[in-house]
This record gives sequence, structure tokens and C-alpha cells, in this order.
Amino acid sequence: MSGSLGIKIGTADFVTAADAASGGSERRAPRLQTTQHQATLIMTQGMAPTLSPIGSGTRPAHMGLVVTGFVDRVGDPIDLVAADGSAHRPEKLVASAVQYLTRYSAGAFAGPPTIAATYPSYWQPQGVQALREALDRMDMAGVALVDEVGSILARVESTRGLPSDGAVVVYDLGGNGLSVSVARGTEQIGRTVRSAEFGGKHIDDAILRHVLRGLAGELGDIDLAAPALLAPLNELRLRCRQAKETLSIETASVIEVELGPVRHDVRLVRSELEDLIREQVVESAGLVREALHTNEIDAGDARAVVLAGAASATPLVAEVLSTELHVPVIAEPDPGLTSANGAALLARSSASVAPSAPVPPLSMPAPTPATPPQAPEPPRAAEPVASTPPVVVAAADPVAPESTGGGKKVGSRRRKQALLAAAAIATLAAAIVGIVAHSTPKTEPQPTVTEQVTDSPSPAATTTTQLPYPTRPVS
Repeated sequence: MSGSLGIKIGTADFVTAADAASGGSERRAPRLQTTQHQATLIMTQGMAPTLSPIGSGTRPAHMGLVVTGFVDRVGDPIDLVAADGSAHRPEKLVASAVQYLTRYSAGAFAGPPTIAATYPSYWQPQGVQALREALDRMDMAGVALVDEVGSILARVESTRGLPSDGAVVVYDLGGNGLSVSVARGTEQIGRTVRSAEFGGKHIDDAILRHVLRGLAGELGDIDLAAPALLAPLNELRLRCRQAKETLSIETASVIEVELGPVRHDVRLVRSELEDLIREQVVESAGLVREALHTNEIDAGDARAVVLAGAASATPLVAEVLSTELHVPVIAEPDPGLTSANGAALLARSSASVAPSAPVPPLSMPAPTPATPPQAPEPPRAAEPVASTPPVVVAAADPVAPESTGGGKKVGSRRRKQALLAAAAIATLAAAIVGIVAHSTPKTEPQPTVTEQVTDSPSPAATTTTQLPYPTRPVS
């Protein structure tokens, strides 16, 4: 085999990690090339599906039907109904994304790699089975499915090491939510606790509201909910996300604002970001305690917290968890890549046991019209359900009137700007939802992710114990 490919299946993004080394000792720590894609499929008539375009402000080469929100729908017996009324099986959409990524990454290898793809740890067994069958039907039987928690722990064990006794908590803060799991060594115990109340998108929204409040005086009577400002607001939100990522390693970042006639650079320092999200981070420590209690693990038995997910790179997360839980925090330099890197490691360690089939050519999953189920059989494709209203970001607290002369007028104007800012964010969310797939469960707009092709730093060579593969599904 020419190497191994790890793929992270996430609700906000897909990540690949390619270890293109051929041969060599298993004791060698692999040097991985990683890429990130938004978890949004573009389906164009007569062409194979592709993942969302990468990069701020870019447009796809071929316009087509945009479908999102399908990862959390895997295992749902009801089809996902897209904006054009066509019905799609969520697991087939995920399989199409995996197929695209195998072809996208093929150039990194001299021959067919072994491939392992992670699935979210909170999935039910029927969801894992549905994806397995979808992959098999698309001639991707060689793609092994592994639990995301297992891949995270495999990576951390090989590069940082894990406590030899007691419990380890895996704190996975992704774009759309927080998942907390408990393990002993590299083996998960019990079930994953999941919350959608805190995630990377919530941090992005908090930064966006902060920026708009700071520009209230310059924006004046500009209607931020106007259709003409939809694209600039979306671009601004992307820059807020980039500022969040910058503040994970730097102490300050500059956000360029272009809204109508307003052109302004807003400087954001790390302490300001921490003030915006501290309450949510502290509350997330409660979810860790809940996960320990749910799985009947005494809090005193916890020996460490392992961070995963791109949003957990914010330094405040490690600081708060260490203080609240009184345990050390373990994290990779970029925790957003940990699960994909771990999947590549698992694929590599099992290459001699379960070689992968060659990467198959892409196939086009044809959309099918949404039709009512035929009685008396259980529904497979339900009638199109009216789209749920978009998720609206909560409005920021109104700015109190200033106590100086003319304060009543200024305070009223600032309250108006706060309401306009909230309306703008809501309009932005509504417009994004309007062009993506509509489905019965929640389907939220996904932020664009800028592709990053990096070489992960090679850690010191360590002896890696052969790990179970694939890892145990979570019940």
C-alpha cells in the first residue's frame, strides 16, 4: 500500500489527513497532509457531487443544487427534501462526500491507500449501519468506518500519551455543537453526551454581534436587513470566524468591515473574545460532569480531558476546563485535525489486515422526486415537509443610554442599531437557509470553511500499540 487516508465526517466540515509514506517502520510518526471542506454538497445535473467551494468569497465552477444538514440526518427513515423538492437519502449524501474526498486526495498517493472514515460518536447504531450500506452500494467497501472518539484517542495516545489509569474525558467542540465522551485508555465507555447549545458557530455569532455594536455610530440608519447587504454580511461573518481562529494563537486580530458605505477595520483582542464566550465555556464544564454521571464515573476518577474539534483551540477552553475539573488538559496543536489524523493512523496500522480497494470513479446520485409513502409499507420517502423557520441568533442586549447631555437620543439610536444588528444576523441566517436543503429535523446554515493544506509537525517517534480496528460503535 502507498499510504493511508483518514476522513473526518463532521456536521460543519469534512477533514482529510493523508499519510502518503510507502513502507517504513510502524514506529515512525507519519507526516500528514490535511485539508478541510465545508459539509455542503453541490449537486449539478450530469456531474458528480462536489463539496462546497473553498475560500472566502469564491464561487463554484458549476452552479447547482446546494444541500446541507445531511450528516445529522443519517439513520433517519425520512428522506431529506432539498430546496427543489427532490428527496435524498442522507447516508447516500455522506457517502457521496466521502467518495469525492477520496478522489480529491488521490493525487497524494502513488497507489490506492487504505482509507478510514470517522463517524460522529453520538450516532445511533442504525445510522452507522445505514452509512456502511451506502458506501458498499457505491463500491467503497474498502472504506472502514471508525468511531470518532476512538480515532481521537488513537492519535493522542501516539503523540502525547494517555493516563495509564482512571478515566479520560474527550471534549469535542465542533462547529455545530459539543460532544463529551468518557474512555479508559483508548476504549470508550458508555455513551456520548451531545449539546447543540455551544459550538464554533455560536462563537462566530458572538463576534459578529460585537463588531456590529461597535460600529453602531458609523452605520447610522443603514438597514442591515436589506438584501443588498446579505453578501457583505456573510463575508463579514467569515472574517469573524477567521479572527476567532487567529486569536487561538495570537493576542489580537483585525476584522475588515465593508457594509454599504462603511469601510472600517475593527481590532479584536483575545481578552474581548474571552469576555464574549466565558459564560458558555464555564457552562460547558457542566456537560462534562453530566457525561461522567451518566456513565457512572466518579468525578474524582477523571485523570485528564482531551480536546478535539476546531473550536476547542480557543485558549480559554483549556483554561476553564482545567480550573473547573482540576485535571490536566491534553490537546494537539490543531485539535480540529485530531480525529482525521487518528483515522489515518488507524488505517495505517491495519493496512496489512484490511487493505483498501482502489478508489472507484465518482458516480452521480440522481435526485428523486419526493413522493408520499405507499401504505402499508413503512415510509421510506415521506411527503415533502414544509421547511422549518431558520435558526435566529439571539439579539444582543440593548446598549444602555449614555448619561451625558443628549443621552436619551444617543441611547435610543444605539438600541435601534442593536435591533438592526440582530435583524441583520437573522436575515443572513434566513437567506442561507433558503438556498440549502430543507428537512424535518433541524437544518442549520453552515459557515464556509477556508481550505487549509498543511503538513502537521512530526512528533517524536514513539512506539504505538496496535489499536482495535474498527473501534466499537457507541450504543
